[in-house]
Amino acid sequence: MKLTKISIPLLAGTFSIVAHAQSSVSLYGSIDEGVSYATNAAGSQKVFVGPESVPDYFGLRGTEDLGGNLKALFALEQGYSSANGTANVAGDAFSYFSYVGLGGDFGTVTLGRQLDLTTETLMPASNNGIELMGFTVHPGNLDGIAILGSSINNSFKYKSPDFYGLSGAVLYGLADATQPGRELGADLVYNKGPLNASAVYSSWRNHTVALGTTLGYTNFLGESLNGAASVLLTKQDIFGLSAIYQVSQSVIVHGLVTQVNLATPTTSGRMRSVDFGVNWYTAPANAVTVGSFVSWLNATRYAQAAVGDRYSLSKATQVYVQAAYEHATGNYHASETILNTPSSGPNQALLRIGIHHSF
Repeated sequence: MKLTKISIPLLAGTFSIVAHAQSSVSLYGSIDEGVSYATNAAGSQKVFVGPESVPDYFGLRGTEDLGGNLKALFALEQGYSSANGTANVAGDAFSYFSYVGLGGDFGTVTLGRQLDLTTETLMPASNNGIELMGFTVHPGNLDGIAILGSSINNSFKYKSPDFYGLSGAVLYGLADATQPGRELGADLVYNKGPLNASAVYSSWRNHTVALGTTLGYTNFLGESLNGAASVLLTKQDIFGLSAIYQVSQSVIVHGLVTQVNLATPTTSGRMRSVDFGVNWYTAPANAVTVGSFVSWLNATRYAQAAVGDRYSLSKATQVYVQAAYEHATGNYHASETILNTPSSGPNQALLRIGIHHSF
């Protein structure tokens, strides 16, 4: 989805060396609200209002032309909840990313807090990303398809120039007090004509992930959650492949596969997921979306199907209706992850009517 942006010229000329530089800053964001109904949330029916399909966020991006095809750039982005105004990550001013860098014929180098390449590369091809169905995130978001919890502090990233549609990136995050373990990632992307395809590898060490509130586990990989919402993974290695193919002006198909190798101080495990979906534009302003995924997490199999219809009132404003059904087989119960309240049994269904605006 392309965001409508507001460009604000910056003042230049305070120093003679930058008197002729052209600079701009873009303010952008997203706000999503709607009414959702869940058939089973901890054993009861539940109706709630809040952003469930598209994350709420706002940000600033800026560039400065330094001449000779060289530019300076920065980006700041904060996630929040329009339901209550709180930040998605408590205590973080820019919870999604905050970085600065240089770009030119050599590619782009950025430093700061940045998204994991799994999130940046795979999310656009997922039902969560291209279909704007936030509740289709895979169990526990262990493969990083959702943006929350996938930001890397103290990181260095290099992205290569585009070469006949092919580009790549590497990212390294240093371990320190705010990030106990290091993070290493690499991706390869092909984007030309009707096809966008990617391969990505991401490796975390000593990464704390939220699980207790999303899946309702009392323990995970031998570690007791004790009612808390997180568990420390000593290893979290993610491998992923994705593709988006535009069949025609009105039909887009997309899919991805991921595998996550996990370890805690006591044992290890694995999650595999397969995502597939179709976006069918029945009219220039109307899109019907159909998506499904299957995830295998240790001894539990999660299967979900979702359908939606999204109508664009303008380039920035859309109204939609969405429905999803999930069935779990094995040790744990169904959980439409974005609800943060798992079912008390193997099944859970969700119906949502909402409005989304980007700026």
